[in-house]
Amino acid sequence: MRSRRSGLLESSRTLYSSMSRSIELSLDELDAVKFIEENFRKRECITYTKDSRSLDGICKCGYSKIQHIEGTQVNQNDKWNYKKHTKELPTDAYGDIQFEAFGRRGKYIRLSRETTPETLYELMAKYWQLKTPNLIISVTGGAKNFSLKPRMRKIFSRLIYIAQTKGAWIFTGGTHYGLMKYIGEVVRDNTISRSSEEKVVAIGIAAWGMISNRDTLTRTSPTEGNYVAQYTLEEQKRDPLYCLDNNHTHLILVDNGTNGHPSVEADLRASLEKYISELNVPESNYGGKIPIVCFAQGGGKDTLRAINTAIKSKIPCVVVEGSGQTADVIASLVETEGTTLASSVIKERLVRFLPRTISRLAEEEMELWIRWIKEIMEHLHLLTVIKIEQAGDEIVSNAICYALYKAFSTNEQDKDNWNAQLKLLLEWNQLDLASEEIFTNDRRWESADLEDAMFAALVKDRPKFVRLLLENGLNLHKFLSNEILSELFSQHFSTLVFRNLQIAKNSYNDSLLTFVWKMVLSYQRNRKEDRNSCDDSDIQDLAPIIKHPIQVLFIWAILQNKRELSKVIWEQTRGCTLAALGASKLLKSLAKVKNDISAAGESEEIANEYEAKAVELFTECYSNDEDLAEMLLVYSCEAWGECSCLEMAVEAKDQQFIAQPGVQMYMSGIKYFIDLWNIMDILAILYFIAGIVFRLQRNNSSALYTGRVIFCLDYIIFTVRLIHIFTVSRNLGPKIIMLQRMLIDVFFFLFLFAVWVIAFGVARQGILRWNEHRWEWIFRSVIYEPYLAVFGQYIADVDGTTIDFSHCTVTGNESKQLCVEMDNDNNPRFPEWITIPLVCIYMLSTNILLVNLLIAMFGYTVGTVQENNDQVWKFQRYFLVQEYCSRLTIPFPFVIFAYFYMVLRKIFSCCCKKKAPPPSPCCNKKEDIETMAWEAVMKENYLVKLISQAQSNSETEHRFKQMESKLNDLKALIKDLSSKIK
Repeated sequence: MRSRRSGLLESSRTLYSSMSRSIELSLDELDAVKFIEENFRKRECITYTKDSRSLDGICKCGYSKIQHIEGTQVNQNDKWNYKKHTKELPTDAYGDIQFEAFGRRGKYIRLSRETTPETLYELMAKYWQLKTPNLIISVTGGAKNFSLKPRMRKIFSRLIYIAQTKGAWIFTGGTHYGLMKYIGEVVRDNTISRSSEEKVVAIGIAAWGMISNRDTLTRTSPTEGNYVAQYTLEEQKRDPLYCLDNNHTHLILVDNGTNGHPSVEADLRASLEKYISELNVPESNYGGKIPIVCFAQGGGKDTLRAINTAIKSKIPCVVVEGSGQTADVIASLVETEGTTLASSVIKERLVRFLPRTISRLAEEEMELWIRWIKEIMEHLHLLTVIKIEQAGDEIVSNAICYALYKAFSTNEQDKDNWNAQLKLLLEWNQLDLASEEIFTNDRRWESADLEDAMFAALVKDRPKFVRLLLENGLNLHKFLSNEILSELFSQHFSTLVFRNLQIAKNSYNDSLLTFVWKMVLSYQRNRKEDRNSCDDSDIQDLAPIIKHPIQVLFIWAILQNKRELSKVIWEQTRGCTLAALGASKLLKSLAKVKNDISAAGESEEIANEYEAKAVELFTECYSNDEDLAEMLLVYSCEAWGECSCLEMAVEAKDQQFIAQPGVQMYMSGIKYFIDLWNIMDILAILYFIAGIVFRLQRNNSSALYTGRVIFCLDYIIFTVRLIHIFTVSRNLGPKIIMLQRMLIDVFFFLFLFAVWVIAFGVARQGILRWNEHRWEWIFRSVIYEPYLAVFGQYIADVDGTTIDFSHCTVTGNESKQLCVEMDNDNNPRFPEWITIPLVCIYMLSTNILLVNLLIAMFGYTVGTVQENNDQVWKFQRYFLVQEYCSRLTIPFPFVIFAYFYMVLRKIFSCCCKKKAPPPSPCCNKKEDIETMAWEAVMKENYLVKLISQAQSNSETEHRFKQMESKLNDLKALIKDLSSKIK
């Protein structure tokens, strides 16, 4: 019933000719209208009290007598109070506001000053459907028009960026005037190219009686549904009222029944901020609270009162020194911390920074200002000052975080909640503050206390925080439970990465890619909601992998290109040489299938970095103990699909790793490899057997000849096959590799060449000859002869003067080429003005363009190999050693009998198959444990060397800077001396 009603309401439309708009009603909108009508009021003056200072008979509420509602009484007393002389009525101004000149739309409501903050927050969260904020930034200061400094605009731009990234709400005065206007412009500039999900929530809270053109905001009928007010923004308006800003997303217009009375909204704004700051939000990263920070620049009395109110509500304030007026007064007094703050000192600062304003103040008003400032200065821990000339990109975010942290850590309820404080600093990525304030020597942390922070650090990609948590006692192995890994792979794993992984798995017949893809799928399916999302055949048994959770976490980070985070995790892994090579292989494979060029390039860079790490670490290991280093090469792990380091490096084409002396020395004595005969060996053996079969038929001369031909062809294969042996030579090896890669270039070149050959050959055959039915001669004419033309053979039959009819047949019955088609005068029918230019174009395209393209491809290939001559040769040497170490030592052709024996033994073993013992898990053997422990020590030595090298480079750079400074001083001194001499 509800859905039917919703459909009917959504499809119904009412046309309001006065507003020229269409309105769609839905259940949500009706609920919002009903909620507003029941809970929100406006205020109207019901007692006319003439203002003695007005010549036009204006009431003290600011409205004329005729503007009052019907039944208004006359008050003979001079005193007027809005609570006594106004009454609440159902509000008549709410809905959507459309700014005509700019086409922007937002929400607005007129409400009474006595509206409870609970009701207002419910409207914002439930009916305006605003997401629960992670932060409230309340901006105050500069309500009058002024020229905004460029540095101040940069600060506000950073403030809006923080609101975007943190999911914050921004509170301002909401008018198109002064600071609020500039805030709106920065909101517009920072969100103009963003998606709707990233729009900044800019909420303006203004006094209803101070708004110009507010009559257009009043509904024409109280029964209207989704009302859209057409509001005109007048940039050049000069009256004391303000226009609403067109860049704010939501406008709250506070009404106390007055007209032209400023600051009416201040109390409601303060109570709303206090209410939000005290809300309990379990999912908050700030101890279950929504943090609020007051951001003040410039300003006068209203700004001072706003700061005072915020401080009393225990809301921290960030003050911009150098922005002028009130902000500079507060900032200058903060610098006098520790001294007695006398009234005379405060007054002196007020006179210095607000001379015109202070000169017009009465004594009582001055005392009020001084009292407000003293109350503010009693809570210095809630004040944070930033200097406008130092306000860079990070200064603003650091100041806000520091302000929130000081307020949080000094709050009686939260000062001992270290976990919440840590989450706050982690959210703002304040590593130094966390190191100095939380992880101190007088506080001990249990591993379980840091697990929530570690999970947040992993998800938010905070590598430095991950390292800090590890250094302060977090047990990573214990933390990485099956549930944690399942959540990481299901809730915090990019769908694009998963799709690329699946594409790579399907594109390449690679065991590691298949293993990793199944592992990811298994962890995702491990979540209850994903149990039925895939077939059982795609699921990887997680039992062996669970023993290596750090390796799994490393794979999670690598797959998502988390460069710095993966490095921190890699330092914690066992078998880090294998892990580095595995990361190199995975990243290189994924880079090939990524459509984003920059992402693919980043993957290649990270892959090269891990290859370099594997090279440097293995060099460290080999220099310490050659035997253990060789054991490390053949170490395999279940977390990497049972691949060994050497196999992983070869599959990843990590030539730099294979080319190391330690790996080359190991290959000299290698015996852990099995390889198939390559295609040439198979062809050679099959041809040899076929040749013997034909040669045994001595009575058949045809068979003998066929056998001889086969032997000749077989001889070519065997001879060419010998070239592969020369790859062992340091000089000839790279040249043979060049030839192999040039053959690949030729293969791709033939695709282009075939297009031209076939295009020209078919056209030539069709123009010259008619009804050729012999396939062998069609092939010669269409493909063979155009192919030979590339190598200089002249095509004679396209020119009537060079045709030789003795070499062709007219009937097609002879073993000759078919003659060209003749006309009635027995002359060639084809038009020479077509055939000759056609041959010229073909020769130009193939002999000059395509052949030179092939030469250029050869040159590039040769240059590429030449650049890494020694490295490429050593990498290819691996395959030669692998191949010949796996072969039997029996010479050919007697080796055939050995292979027959091996095949028979394999057949018998399959028929009488015994149950094989399960493979022993990795890291359980004594030698594996010893090797991993030794590698861990070598890894620590390697990392220490890296740190020392970085410090040495830093010191060298510092010395160069000092030398440069001294040289500049010396240059200036010489310049002064030369000027004096002159």
